[in-house]
Amino acid sequence: MSDLTWLRVGGVADYFYQPADTDDLSEFLRGLPEEIGIFPFGVGSNLIIRDGGIRGVVIRLGKFFAGISVEGNYVKAGGAALDSHVARSAAQDGLDLSFLRTIPGCIGGAVKMNAGCYGSYVSDHLCYAKSVTRTGEIIKYSREDLNLKYRQSDLPDDNIVTEVVF
Repeated sequence: MSDLTWLRVGGVADYFYQPADTDDLSEFLRGLPEEIGIFPFGVGSNLIIRDGGIRGVVIRLGKFFAGISVEGNYVKAGGAALDSHVARSAAQDGLDLSFLRTIPGCIGGAVKMNAGCYGSYVSDHLCYAKSVTRTGEIIKYSREDLNLKYRQSDLPDDNIVTEVVF
């Protein structure tokens, strides 16, 4: 895992999985034995992995989940889209998500931790987030469902954010 983290530390994972798309991720999780844990993994920013590695399956979203589109006053971003790229895309269309500009990492993690800076947070802009649960179910969460607070949310740890709309 050390090759995938910004700090270049950490041992190996038991398993590593990169889904092709949302259906692939859902199907994989549906078929994964319950006793095998999952670890959603973004781009490895601000992450220290112990030398003993990670037990279970590390799931890293690939390019399919990194798309960004702007439609009117809404920005849709995949869970693997870099925060800074989302801010830049929004700005190109006259929308202000500049608080994301200096936050390292991906949108999925930004939602999970209600990332923010400069007095603005994900909770101030989020319309909804879609995720895939540990059992493979696809769920759409509103801002209220996630109960976003300072650096936290009620998004279950075993949910993987696949799409966000601001």
